[in-house]
Amino acid sequence: MSLIGILVFGQENKMTEIDNQSKSIDSDTELIESNFDLTNESRLKVWHKENRIFKIVQEMNVDYGEIKSEIYLVGNKPVKIIESESTNFFLTDSIAKIKGYSIDIEENFRAVSYITNWNKKQRELKVSGEPTEEKNISYELNKYIGIIRKAENLINE
Repeated sequence: MSLIGILVFGQENKMTEIDNQSKSIDSDTELIESNFDLTNESRLKVWHKENRIFKIVQEMNVDYGEIKSEIYLVGNKPVKIIESESTNFFLTDSIAKIKGYSIDIEENFRAVSYITNWNKKQRELKVSGEPTEEKNISYELNKYIGIIRKAENLINE
């Protein structure tokens, strides 16, 4: 039993460490943010410094909302990946007047991958919610290799 407790505690420590690394990346004001429109429906944001990428966000518009992939990198290896889907919904008139528009977006699905060993494709996966259209969602690790390569090519051009 104590071995299981040590393993679980060790895993929680690793996830806390990864969360702290991603918060540090988010708060780093020295990183350069570059934005790239890939298509009318897709864009890429890359936070980098001296050809090193620290964070990538790919946003894709779909007919019912938005799918977002966030990748945090430490030492050029992904440590945390967040895949989320948000759906559009229409606001009631009174809320729309306050907010100044009639359509809002609400997150209904999130998959967070804590990468414990990128080379061995090991991760701790936490999923909440259900995707609207399963065909549009993929949080397989191989998907992110292409996003990372695309970001590397764009900032090195």
